[in-house]
Amino acid sequence: MSENSKINGEANTYINKNMVVSIICLATKEIQSVVDMYQPKRLFLRRFFNPNIGKGVKIKYTNLGVVIDLYVVVKTDCEVNETVYMIQQNVKNGITSLLPIKIKAINVHIRDAKKAETL
Repeated sequence: MSENSKINGEANTYINKNMVVSIICLATKEIQSVVDMYQPKRLFLRRFFNPNIGKGVKIKYTNLGVVIDLYVVVKTDCEVNETVYMIQQNVKNGITSLLPIKIKAINVHIRDAKKAETL
């Protein structure tokens, strides 16, 4: 979870990366047009030992803030621009409401599309 410590009178907060990934995945899957997060098949063994690997989220921490790359599978009949915008807003609101993290960018990569009937 998070751990607090005081160094030179200033409080530092350490946030578990798995918690951030979980919040991002939940916020993304709340969007109706999103089928699932993209998970490559070749990462099966690595996912077995660490369940958050391959969940379709990459996080890069920079001095200016966090850069988030999301890899998603969407419905074929969705409006792409609207879906991407809704994902970005939902992830941004989910993270900023729960964690003291600055977000620099949220990049959404659509890796696959599936028909609504096959779901």
